[in-house]
Amino acid sequence: MRRWILIGLTPLGLVAQAACSEPALPSNTPYAATPATVETPMSPSPSTTDDSQTASKINTKRDRTIAGGKHVCDIDFVYAGREPENVFWEEPCRAVTAKMIGSADLKALGRWSRLDSFQRKFVDQMPGGRVLYIEGSLSASVYPIDETGNSIEVPVAD
Repeated sequence: MRRWILIGLTPLGLVAQAACSEPALPSNTPYAATPATVETPMSPSPSTTDDSQTASKINTKRDRTIAGGKHVCDIDFVYAGREPENVFWEEPCRAVTAKMIGSADLKALGRWSRLDSFQRKFVDQMPGGRVLYIEGSLSASVYPIDETGNSIEVPVAD
């Protein structure tokens, strides 16, 4: 399975997202059906605080249709003190679990042993001790921040 991760709103991220987005149609073009984008909020948004700087969390999870009619789950997340990021998982959202978990949770799921000592260090150093974990019907991955400061995909089940 291939997954994509888009970081912030960099020009490269915008190009990658544009390549995966539905084409724009002129306003006078009739068409029969457009795939709906369904957004599922993952946590309530408090109106009194901006926890994007204090908590790692999943913002939304929504189905998307990309070029070629492929259905993906688009997961928007943020690590404490960082810019929001985006991952496309190549399955519909109903088949995808996405959550922030710590090393104890990875051990309980039997995923910790799939990480080498270098990757374990990255997971342990995550803001708040939690890393994005995504599991689909055939595989699972975590997305720690590496030594260059970028989120990377690390498969933990195939």
